[in-house]
Amino acid sequence: MRFLALALIFLQSLWGYTYNELLIDAQSRIYPKLLMLEEGIAARHKDKPVVFTVVYAPEDEFVAERIVEKIETYYDHSLGGIPFEADMATFDEVDLELHSDAFYILKGDVEDIRKTVEYALQKKITVFVYDYKDLKEGALFALTIEQTTVIYLNRAILQKAGVLFAPSLYSIVRFVDAE
Repeated sequence: MRFLALALIFLQSLWGYTYNELLIDAQSRIYPKLLMLEEGIAARHKDKPVVFTVVYAPEDEFVAERIVEKIETYYDHSLGGIPFEADMATFDEVDLELHSDAFYILKGDVEDIRKTVEYALQKKITVFVYDYKDLKEGALFALTIEQTTVIYLNRAILQKAGVLFAPSLYSIVRFVDAE
């Protein structure tokens, strides 16, 4: 029995981080809607789609694919009458040639997350994270499921990000200062 328990622990470490399916489902539904509350996003995307990119470590490719499939199923390439696409990229693929309006960052090395967030801040790309703890790396939004669903907005990064949101968003989020 002990051997079986050790084998399961070892196998789990080979597959990396375990994701909460309920949390992924909630984030996949809510994050794109939060992005659409960014002021001016509709005006900037009359002729081209809003691009929402899931950023992941190579070992989480399957999780990223599932998230993209969920988003495409929920929104069918349109959100609020605006063309909308879900895409995915590894941390190494985040560079100047990647066009995106938002990043949904899954688990990864702290350095990879920091590098991606710094790039996003330079390009004024909204950053959502899977794990609330990654707000301290400079991400803007996190969503958790506690007693209820809670959307966190990183107040310390909001000014640095240079993006504004519809005033109604500020009344539904819980502000944190994580920098």
